[in-house]
Amino acid sequence: MFKNILLVLGVTFVCLLALEPLTRLFVDTGSVYELEMWKYATRVKERDHRPDIGHRHRPNAHATLMAQDVQTDSHGFRSPEIPAQAPPGVARIAFAGDSVTMGWGVAEKETLPMQVLAGLKAQGRKVDGFNLGVGNYNTWQELASYKDIGAPMKPDIIVLVYFINDGEPMPTYNDHDWLEEHSMAWVVMNYRFDALMRSSGEVPDWKKYYRDLYKDNAPGWIKTQEAIAGFAKVAKDAGIQLIVVHVPELHELKPYPFADVTAKVKSVVEAQGVQFIDLLPTIENEDPSTLWVTVPDPHPNGKADIIMAKGIVKPLLPMLDKLCSAQNKGC
Repeated sequence: MFKNILLVLGVTFVCLLALEPLTRLFVDTGSVYELEMWKYATRVKERDHRPDIGHRHRPNAHATLMAQDVQTDSHGFRSPEIPAQAPPGVARIAFAGDSVTMGWGVAEKETLPMQVLAGLKAQGRKVDGFNLGVGNYNTWQELASYKDIGAPMKPDIIVLVYFINDGEPMPTYNDHDWLEEHSMAWVVMNYRFDALMRSSGEVPDWKKYYRDLYKDNAPGWIKTQEAIAGFAKVAKDAGIQLIVVHVPELHELKPYPFADVTAKVKSVVEAQGVQFIDLLPTIENEDPSTLWVTVPDPHPNGKADIIMAKGIVKPLLPMLDKLCSAQNKGC
């Protein structure tokens, strides 16, 4: 009996050991969402123990994620290196946000920030800018990151890119989970188990999850409102123009299931005297699945970013006109 138990334990142990190389050989194709996110977390991100930031991009990091090169500059921005101060006559734009702004699964030149800058330059405007987007950030982290590494770059305009999951509370961090940091097999099994629980109804579905974030007493939503007010104050104190642009959740577009959430966010933004632009009208007539990075991953792809960027360029033009008139920038 004892020998049989040892045999079973031994075979189980060998099978578990074999899972890791088998996962790396046959499962890691370069497009498996959970593995690409794991690579992003381990190769591009780093832990930041400040409680209002939590994690950030490593400076000068590089990785291939979802078959796209992801390169950060000396500040950790996913955008080309720019000087500490904008050249004379150039209006500088800071883009703050999460993985949507960072450009998950999208080539750098097709990310929202780069497409907006390209669109403005195509109209003869003198602009530069930088991409503060970091995956898994909420609005509170975006504000803290802006204050830490964005404000010293002295932007003239802040574009806060808002996505529905920005209302989440602070992420939790496990700094001592060796398997999470080193094992692809563990990452896949955890992700698939979570998917199984969702399909069985043991955890809330995605619509309920998002809507629950915006209950009046939800801690994340309370902090998000404070963060929006914080962005407005930072901009006002520094004489910077601020605009908030809303990127819709791309599972369903017409009818859009979260119009009430968008209205709630818009109300909070406009109460601060800040312009709010909803990008849903720019893409609502598109087939949603054609806008996703991959079929199971509805992050905006290059096509979506290119379309939505046009909706950001338009309201930025009068802001640049104001800068041109007052400071001879962005003309």
